[in-house]
Amino acid sequence: MAGFRNNRLVNSSSIEKIQKFNFIDKEQWKYTNFNHLSRFTFNEHFNENLLSIDKDDSTDLLFLNELLNKENNHYLKLFNKIIPQENQFILYNTSYFHNGYYININKNSNAYALIENKDLKSSQNNFINDRIFFNFNKNSKSTIFINEQNDEILKNNIVYELFLDDSSEVDFIIYSNQVNATKILNLSANIKSNAILNLYTVNISGELIKNNYYINLNNKNSQCNFNGIGLLNQKNHIDSYIEINHNKKHTTSNIRFNNVLNDYSKSIFYAKTTINENCSQSEATQNNQNMILSENSSVNSNPQLIINNDDVQCAHGSTTGEIDSDALFYMQTRGIGINEAKKILINSFLFDLVNSIKDDNILSLIKDNMNKWINNVN
Repeated sequence: MAGFRNNRLVNSSSIEKIQKFNFIDKEQWKYTNFNHLSRFTFNEHFNENLLSIDKDDSTDLLFLNELLNKENNHYLKLFNKIIPQENQFILYNTSYFHNGYYININKNSNAYALIENKDLKSSQNNFINDRIFFNFNKNSKSTIFINEQNDEILKNNIVYELFLDDSSEVDFIIYSNQVNATKILNLSANIKSNAILNLYTVNISGELIKNNYYINLNNKNSQCNFNGIGLLNQKNHIDSYIEINHNKKHTTSNIRFNNVLNDYSKSIFYAKTTINENCSQSEATQNNQNMILSENSSVNSNPQLIINNDDVQCAHGSTTGEIDSDALFYMQTRGIGINEAKKILINSFLFDLVNSIKDDNILSLIKDNMNKWINNVN
């Protein structure tokens, strides 16, 4: 049996929390209607081989079920401690996760791992629960690429836990192109001294996507750079919540999210960065930009900075508007057709956010698929 329904990690109080959870009372949940999910089940009936993981020799791949069911296992010290136990989907995942992996990046190594779910398919009213814990040891350099491409009707409830030890550096890239997906993602990261998390998310389409990110900068000189892109059309709905906590001085966070919306699509961006009292000489930025291609699209943008120390540098901003008509006119006067001009402007609006991806193959795949979406814009 997957998960921990009868395990010490899930007790009666956990089940009670699941049953009593009220989305309306939570600020980060109130912008998306989850009522239709009440008919879905989160149980242990599943296909064992749902994920494909390709890794190099610097990476150890272990199965969570085998590890965590052993008494006095040192892996229990971190598992389920990084992710906040604050929403129904995390609690369900802990109870019934289907694919559970522990990915360990060895100390002083340069590592690469590819995780794909191309053949993933769920039944009509049944969620698949994936759970992966990533342990990045001291002085390691890692690229993690999660490639989610799927045309199936898919319902996925995912939890990723990331632990970055001292002086580790991680490029963590989530590429999602799942037009028929209902996906709930909860990602949490604890970042130690001189460690850097470069987090990229690219969402192309998606019936209903709810992404929650919880980042903790726990030691001096820890850093998170978070770039996100959303390309939405039809009735796509993407809701992103980002919570970053500066818990020590000399910590840095940067959030940049750009969305392009067409047809009847909707985007929610809610970011909350907190700089605590003891976090002097820290830096935090938030920026959300939205390009609207249809009068029927809608955006809800809410960047928040909570600053409890005067010796910091912080900035935030949000803009939403149509494509630049003056730029379109200028390009047309130079002989560029209006449709081609639109594509050029959308490219320039988006591609700067992914150009810092170091792996050329990953960058090429993402750009090629973004261009396919952009080329269908009228």
